[in-house]
Amino acid sequence: MTFALLQWAANALVALGLLFITCAIIGMYRLPSVLTRVHAAGAVPFGAVLVVIGATLSTGDPKLILRGLLVAAFLMLTIPSSAHAIAWLAEGRPDTAHEPTRRNPFARKAPPPKPPEPR
Repeated sequence: MTFALLQWAANALVALGLLFITCAIIGMYRLPSVLTRVHAAGAVPFGAVLVVIGATLSTGDPKLILRGLLVAAFLMLTIPSSAHAIAWLAEGRPDTAHEPTRRNPFARKAPPPKPPEPR
């Protein structure tokens, strides 16, 4: 009885995680700029954690469940960090020029403004 309930819970977690990942992929495809796409990618770690936990719960092995939790913690630390790095490097691109920039050594420098023409 409890094994069947555990299987149902694991399947529900995997399905919910895949739903979050699918929504994030649609958001990354449909949104206009790099920074909004990175924001949509913020749902990926939560969905990935749900998939990993659901997959490890379906085994029922405590060692595998612990490893799955460690993998989930690693995903929660690395995916947002890489998304932050992508957003930080994308600040100097022309399609993100309307947004305020900060000191980014890798950002492209904007050309100086042209002086007004004499009359």
